[in-house]
Amino acid sequence: MSKRKMQVEKIARPIVVVDPKTAQREQLYRLEDFAQKIPNYRPGSGNPRTARPAIRGVSAGAGTGDGSEFDTGFMLDNVFFRHVGFQWADYIDIESAEVALGPQGTAGGKNTTVGSFVVRTQLPSFERKATLETQFGSYSHVMQRVNVTGPIIDDKLAYRIAAYYDHGDGWFRDQVSGASLLNNNRWGARGQLLYIGDNFTNRFIFNISQSHEYNNNNDGPYADTFQVFWNGTRPTRTYSQNLRLRLGLPLLTIDPRKPFNTDNGTLDQRLHMVSNELNYNIGENVFTSISAYGNFRLLPRNDMGNNLTEISKGASDTYVDQFSQEFRLTSPRDEPLEWQAGLFAFYDYVWNRANTIYGGDAARWYGTVSNGVVTPTPYLLRGMASNRDGKARDLQFAAYGNATYHVDEQLALTFGLRDSWEVRSGSNFSWITAVPGNGSVLDQQAAIVAAGGQRFYDTGGQKATLNALTGIFNPQYQYNENIMLYGIVGRGEKAGAVNTGAQGIFVGGVFQKFQPVITKPETSWDYELGAKSVWFDGGLVVNANLYWNDIYNFQTNFVDTSVVDANGVPTRQTYLGVAPHARLRGLEFDGRWNAFEGFWFNFSGAITEARWIDFDEAPIDASWIWNVPNNPPPGFIRPPTQVSRSNSRFNAVPVYSFNAGFNYERKLGLLLEGFGEWWNQPVTGFVYANVAWQDKTLVTDPYAFYRYWQPAYAITNLGFGLHTDDERYNLNFWVKNLTNQLPLVNNGTAIDPGTATAPSTLNFYRFPRTIGGTLRISLY
Repeated sequence: MSKRKMQVEKIARPIVVVDPKTAQREQLYRLEDFAQKIPNYRPGSGNPRTARPAIRGVSAGAGTGDGSEFDTGFMLDNVFFRHVGFQWADYIDIESAEVALGPQGTAGGKNTTVGSFVVRTQLPSFERKATLETQFGSYSHVMQRVNVTGPIIDDKLAYRIAAYYDHGDGWFRDQVSGASLLNNNRWGARGQLLYIGDNFTNRFIFNISQSHEYNNNNDGPYADTFQVFWNGTRPTRTYSQNLRLRLGLPLLTIDPRKPFNTDNGTLDQRLHMVSNELNYNIGENVFTSISAYGNFRLLPRNDMGNNLTEISKGASDTYVDQFSQEFRLTSPRDEPLEWQAGLFAFYDYVWNRANTIYGGDAARWYGTVSNGVVTPTPYLLRGMASNRDGKARDLQFAAYGNATYHVDEQLALTFGLRDSWEVRSGSNFSWITAVPGNGSVLDQQAAIVAAGGQRFYDTGGQKATLNALTGIFNPQYQYNENIMLYGIVGRGEKAGAVNTGAQGIFVGGVFQKFQPVITKPETSWDYELGAKSVWFDGGLVVNANLYWNDIYNFQTNFVDTSVVDANGVPTRQTYLGVAPHARLRGLEFDGRWNAFEGFWFNFSGAITEARWIDFDEAPIDASWIWNVPNNPPPGFIRPPTQVSRSNSRFNAVPVYSFNAGFNYERKLGLLLEGFGEWWNQPVTGFVYANVAWQDKTLVTDPYAFYRYWQPAYAITNLGFGLHTDDERYNLNFWVKNLTNQLPLVNNGTAIDPGTATAPSTLNFYRFPRTIGGTLRISLY
């Protein structure tokens, strides 16, 4: 059992840990890999900007998270990183990867309401070591990893350098450019210095990584439009009919794995992170200072259209800068009263530049049709664009503290409190890119609006201030030498989200108001009961906990009906806001069993209910939005503007899920003796398997005309190999996703029946079956 796994068994909170030996043996390097070992955690890694890491079924309520404060947090080497882009990397040198559940922030970092994913990397060592690892796999996948550590000054200064290069084809190709989609093309390096003085230590970390991948192509057309509205009508024309009428093109593909993309490019991501942690002994106490900076940049180069069309391409260039500083003072452990107090400062600046660039087919595609004749939209030319700058800033100063009082050898009481003063500010500015000599600016603006673009507007800067209180009461009782019982009552609060996509609302070309730039703050109350047990000197570990979490003003998209049209009929305005009340509750468990020498059986699972309690202003599915004629006949039924989701479950959250697996090692002695001097050393054989199963999930809107449930499925990984007893050489053969499961997994939009201007599409799992081998050599 790893050191961290032993530590968390004494912590009276639900924490599930993946140790470095497991990650190394089972080829776990990305967040998706770790999720197959941890219950109730789903990273939702679509691309570096739109990933939605979820714990207990919740993540960012809506939008991309550029200006949102996630309910879930991410900590890397004791540094909190807010934007999801900071999680986009391979983690090749972990010491532990874990999920900490419940409200966070009373022990450091930034406050979150549901939990955090925590990664710790290996410290520099004064023992000289160098490991070289080469991996080959399906789809021409090659991954090279190196991890080198050792002393610079004996017993004083040590270093560690870990680097990787990850390259491989995707599993389907664009039929126009031949580009391999959903490929791997990334690299990264982490350098560390550890200085140990007489009464202090200092750890400096620098990290850089980049990816240039076609990872924005996880959906594709699979049929012509088959949308049916709830009033019994259909779109005026299907997508294929519009292609033929407007552009004179046939429908080239209904195979999502054979797209015909125009001007397709990669998503280019860059990440820099620097941190320094100083620990200084002041008497028996330890003073800690953690300083950090992070920079994330994403430049997507999306396609101009499928089916060889050149209509428009949309993208959001994203730039993030983050600074944080933390000071804390910690008392000695194993005392009757253990305490910690700290100060935390955080600043985050996000600039999101969204643009829609129109192509040569745009004028006819968005033109009007009369008697089968297309009149192109006037003044809409190739190169024109609708642009929007969304900016979000977050400034926080916080003080926190926690204390554990050991009443006796069995009972201990932990209290934690955090007071955060936070300022959220943001703005949105929209403008157009015009073509000289093409009419007036107003003519070109009208053309862009007709093509779904935006007018000139400026929301101006908006600001909201919050004094957020996070608190926790966490009693624990050591029932006997095997069983510990605990409870949690926690309150969490997070600042309102900044809507970096806020727009001006116009009706009939007349300005009405701006969408709010900043939402209401969110409050969470969490109640948990749990037990941790260790039996047979660590040979059997079983942990379980029950939780009930009420979230108020949950940040999500909602419908505003306060704006009416010229006839006094409410209009439908959907944007980032809040739902009054959501609830999470369930059961989580994990454990491991050393059945016999060398054999470990591991298991974890969750029963999850994520439910809207009060949400009467929810957005409606497209099947409820049918055309309304200019002069509706008597008795015409207008489409609803919103729908109630109160007392309904979240989409795409499985009720039941579990992970189960085993690993077995057995010493084989001089198995390879006789093949030469190099082979004359004892070896150990090993085999492992892991199954991550989840229940069926609804992956369309629950009120859609066509609903689809993704059936239950299991992702199975297994491997086997040999390593020398001194671990100098290790050869591993493995297969991931053995049964080649390709579930539809995107939240709420996994299957889209299409519109008059778009075919029916489906989203699919990123990783098919892959088979490969890994050779790891410890050079010294």
